[in-house]
Amino acid sequence: MGTQHKSSTWSLTEIFIFRLGLIFFIILFIPYDLNLYHSLNGGGFSFQNLFQIATYRTSFISESLYVGNHLEGYYNWLIALLIALVAAIVWGFSKTKEPVKEYNQLYYWLRVALRYRLALAIIFTGVVKLLPIQIPEPTLSDFHTSYGDFLLWKMYYLTNAVSSALYIPSLGILEIIGGLFLLNRRTVTIGAGLLIALLTNIVIVNYVYEIGEQVYSSFLLLIAIVIILPDVSGLYNLLFLEKTTQYNEFVPTFSKLAYKLRSVFQVVFLLIITGFTVLTFVSWKDTNYPFPKTKGIADIKGVYNVKEFKYKGKTLPYSITDSLRWQNVVFEEWNTISIRNNSPVKIDSLKPRIVFQEDSKRNYEQLGNSGRHFFSYEHSEKKDKYNLKLIDKSDAKLKYTFSLEKLNKNELLLKGVDIKGDSLSITLGRLPKKYLLQEGRRKPIKIY
Repeated sequence: MGTQHKSSTWSLTEIFIFRLGLIFFIILFIPYDLNLYHSLNGGGFSFQNLFQIATYRTSFISESLYVGNHLEGYYNWLIALLIALVAAIVWGFSKTKEPVKEYNQLYYWLRVALRYRLALAIIFTGVVKLLPIQIPEPTLSDFHTSYGDFLLWKMYYLTNAVSSALYIPSLGILEIIGGLFLLNRRTVTIGAGLLIALLTNIVIVNYVYEIGEQVYSSFLLLIAIVIILPDVSGLYNLLFLEKTTQYNEFVPTFSKLAYKLRSVFQVVFLLIITGFTVLTFVSWKDTNYPFPKTKGIADIKGVYNVKEFKYKGKTLPYSITDSLRWQNVVFEEWNTISIRNNSPVKIDSLKPRIVFQEDSKRNYEQLGNSGRHFFSYEHSEKKDKYNLKLIDKSDAKLKYTFSLEKLNKNELLLKGVDIKGDSLSITLGRLPKKYLLQEGRRKPIKIY
């Protein structure tokens, strides 16, 4: 199906458009940006660095690192298009012994490059969706944050993360399947069609929920459209006009050596995908990414009501309007504490990107959350007490120093000072909280 170049001679318009498109994609493909390699320092051979390379896009103008509908990335397309336009015009005026009649072979290799480029990016993206890395399950702090205190993108992520229908893993599987279909010439049309459907949905979601990856998801969609373009007329004849259609794609003649090299390249490509998948799974299991790896204090995980709060020796009554008194505290399984009070939260509106971060700098849990203050903590045990240092994840200058004592199984006593050196004594009582999301339904429901 699909007829690619019915005649061996191209029109001048087709030749010019091809030259323009070829140079345009070459400009956006080549990872010449030194900032890319600089950003990979420290991560070494990590799955995050491999993911960054696989999802690279040329940026003459840096794209915003923050969520929202930032569209300056499209300026990079315009710059690449202008460069390609000038180069295509110069190319057209260059003198050759014989005028060019067609670029069938070069066009074939351009589509191959596009196929493998898209396959690499979309399969890697599918892997981090299949594993709960790009969109992990909600934390305990998320369960104790008001819905309206989340940014739009965080609402979308959390809503899909708790979906019992496995929506996100299903998307990941479909992306992997679509990417694998691109690796075989006989299934390219199916793979490109599947990915166009998926990427159209992703582009819309990026815009509606202001996730900040609108430009990149649009770029992948553009590649998928270009890949399927030669097959559009054939698909139309087959599916709408119901006519017999011959698949007439140009395929260059390969030498025996070229066939062997092609097979070797395909095996290497599949090994890269397999290696990334294994590395990602192992890293996720071992490092708890995107959350901190460092374990918290044993048997302390839970949500705690602040039963008593003493500031400079004075007991402050419970209040939802007091900016100083804590209302509740969440201890995560790892070394993170989140605190709810009425003081303003400095919201972190960075995009949820998959990049290498040192354990102490992992900040996914606080991204897009304006309802709680997040602290990482360092602790050391001495007899039945712990020395605690809380460090604000939004501002490392803000610190608390406490001694923590377990009064009983469900009560904790914190004594220490804040950043100003003012004394604090805080009694916490663990709430016997049960979450319906984890408890499940008492009885299955019927929808018919």
